[in-house]
Amino acid sequence: MARSVLGVILLAMILIAAPAATGQNSPPDLEWVRTGGPLGGLGYDVRMRPDNPDVMLVTDAWAGMFMSDDGGVTWFPANDGITARTGPSGDAIPVFCVTIDPNDPDIVWAGTQEVRGIYRSTDGGFTWTKRDSGVVERNGITFRGFAVDPNDSNIVWAAAEISSWADGRPEQPGRGFDRTEGVVYRTTNSGGSWAAVWRGDNLARYIWIDPTDSDTVYVATGIFDREAMNSDPTTAGVPGGEGVLKTTDGGQTWRRANEGLGNLYIGSLFMHPEEPQVLLAAAGSNVYQSGGAVYLSTDGAASWKVVLADPDEEAEGFHSVEFALADPDIAYAASSNRIYRSDNGGRTWTAMTPLESAWGDPPVRGGFPIDIQVDPRDPDRLFINAYGGGNFLSEDGGRSWGIASTGYTGAQIRGVAVDREHPGRIWVTGRSGLFVSTDGGASWTGQSPFDPWPTFEGMALTMASDGRMLESDNVGRGVARGDGLEWDYSELGLQQRQGVRALAFAPSDPTIAYAGIGAFFTPSVWEESFELPGGGIYRSENGGRTWSAVNDQRTESAHVSGLSVDPTDPGRLFASTMNQGLIRSTDGGASWHTVSSRNDIPVYAVAIHPADPSIVLSGSRGGVFRSTDGGDTFSRVAAGTVPESTIVDYEFDPTDPSVVYAADIASGVYRSTDSGVTWTPINNGLRTRAVNDLAISHDGGHLYAATEGEGVYRLDLAGSPPQAAPFPNVTTTTVPAATTSSPPPTDAPGSDPSTTSTPTTTSLAASPDVGGGGSWLVWAVGGAALLTAGVLGLFGSRRRMARGP
Repeated sequence: MARSVLGVILLAMILIAAPAATGQNSPPDLEWVRTGGPLGGLGYDVRMRPDNPDVMLVTDAWAGMFMSDDGGVTWFPANDGITARTGPSGDAIPVFCVTIDPNDPDIVWAGTQEVRGIYRSTDGGFTWTKRDSGVVERNGITFRGFAVDPNDSNIVWAAAEISSWADGRPEQPGRGFDRTEGVVYRTTNSGGSWAAVWRGDNLARYIWIDPTDSDTVYVATGIFDREAMNSDPTTAGVPGGEGVLKTTDGGQTWRRANEGLGNLYIGSLFMHPEEPQVLLAAAGSNVYQSGGAVYLSTDGAASWKVVLADPDEEAEGFHSVEFALADPDIAYAASSNRIYRSDNGGRTWTAMTPLESAWGDPPVRGGFPIDIQVDPRDPDRLFINAYGGGNFLSEDGGRSWGIASTGYTGAQIRGVAVDREHPGRIWVTGRSGLFVSTDGGASWTGQSPFDPWPTFEGMALTMASDGRMLESDNVGRGVARGDGLEWDYSELGLQQRQGVRALAFAPSDPTIAYAGIGAFFTPSVWEESFELPGGGIYRSENGGRTWSAVNDQRTESAHVSGLSVDPTDPGRLFASTMNQGLIRSTDGGASWHTVSSRNDIPVYAVAIHPADPSIVLSGSRGGVFRSTDGGDTFSRVAAGTVPESTIVDYEFDPTDPSVVYAADIASGVYRSTDSGVTWTPINNGLRTRAVNDLAISHDGGHLYAATEGEGVYRLDLAGSPPQAAPFPNVTTTTVPAATTSSPPPTDAPGSDPSTTSTPTTTSLAASPDVGGGGSWLVWAVGGAALLTAGVLGLFGSRRRMARGP
């Protein structure tokens, strides 16, 4: 039953060695179950152990390190000893990159995002020790890659990004992303101490060491969703950049090796395993697109030649390249649209993905392929880790793909809804799209309401009393409606950079629905400085088929974060907003009034009691606020909550509405048994307390939590899991979630432009929202706008927001 919402906070709050997510005051008989899905998060590196490729490691900047011991079939967390923590609740594990020592595969290196953290494992990745002495940046540094000297494991190189705002400096935004600097660190004593050997005007990503001469080192700089510090974001539009760097004296001196490169944003670099003078490079930028291509050098980067470029289809360039170790004549290149293969060492290429489609496991789109790992035993078998989270596996040389993310998720889920008749059948929407599970979260299937492109940045999801649903994403395309199997959608005619952020049906009349509109800088970042106008409230009188704005001067630019409709009166509703406080209408939106005693801004959530409409709950950074006079006056309720709580959603138990649950983006889930007067935390088993949304089954037996960075959790209030409820006679592509076949994680408690629109409607195939609008705060790690530029062209600036609620 999801909600709406999304206040966004961009810079993740940095906490080192933060307390565990498990709440010690939680009732001992209630423990959350980690479903391990759906796929999503912020993926970066995927690696195979060279002596046993069935042992794999993959990273996620929300959920940390994951390991597989069965060739990527299943995954389990492996973060023991990694103490860096970020995120709104201080529970996110920001592991960004991983490298396995080619000389000793038991030695593994990992680096963190936006906070200083280099970690070393000597047992293959099961346990970790921090090894970052000498790194001078404390925050705003992101380690993007390591290289171990193939002749001496004591010598390790680390490539990093330094954000413009690092260590308190003023932010320097570019045309669409942060303008960054870069640094390369080097250690000669296995991480005992580090020293910087290069600093420059763009981030460092890949490092390659010539195995025949360890003093010869190459560094690739730049990536598609950052801008170089020496770029000019004004009308001149100078791209800047560093390109490929080379040293022949172990890092004492450097030169740019860019002859022939038409774009200096080199997001991927790979050295031929037998001929170190041969290098493949992928170049591209979402802002500076000219020259984006795959380049080949056969003379140690003295010169480069374009070998793959398609300006019509791959305008933003390419993101990853790799030679197959088992047969170096075979190479792969990937863009956000297609996978390419070469059978002659990268000189000519063939598209493996048909022109009319995009790579991935339909309807789940792969997105930005941030890293490729070709199986060293089989050049036709390769993994891609997607920037939007999740592993994809091809066993036919990149022609077709399946999802290989069982148990591996860092998904940022913003909405969840439960089938009224089947407690095990749930839908969720989030940054990675729309998914359904028919077995309580044990497995997941992708859905595509916005055909031909799937949902990106899913924002809001709600279910009516008759089972119909509404879903939206925040790229301004409108609202999808459906029964969970078949969907169509209506465009609202919103202004650029506006999106539907909140949805609610009227409980007493499911033909009446409301949508709240917010504005965003990028598809990951809702506007909170109010430089961009919100869009207020829209109303539908035919179940979401068509929509009309219902605004006055007060609401037409409101940034709406949540909605709640009276259980018996479809014309009485509240809207929580980011810039107008809490507002109320008693005539279906014809007029609006500010709740007089509520002038705290922003407000994230509002819910009307389903049995007693005089009781209204709202949520903000001040915690829980409660009214007993229908919303005329509110008082703060503090009993049982922490002072810094930020309430973003409420969920009433349909079997006993005196029982209500609250989602707090900072401190987890609370339960009240007296209609919100007092509260008790229930966090046992949660690896993260950053909860965006809640939904409870119609029988009151199962509570689902949508988290920011750990996917979906389930609390079985009746003591047993829900029964599976597969759809009859429906064939789907399943995305399995966590299983019990892998070793339990050692770090997880419980282990387990117009105001009135004329909509356009397109038909596609692919428990009531009592609480109305809850909300989510989006803490965007890395600032990546994970929409394909060639499809939607929406890339806004990365905004750094307040660190805590």
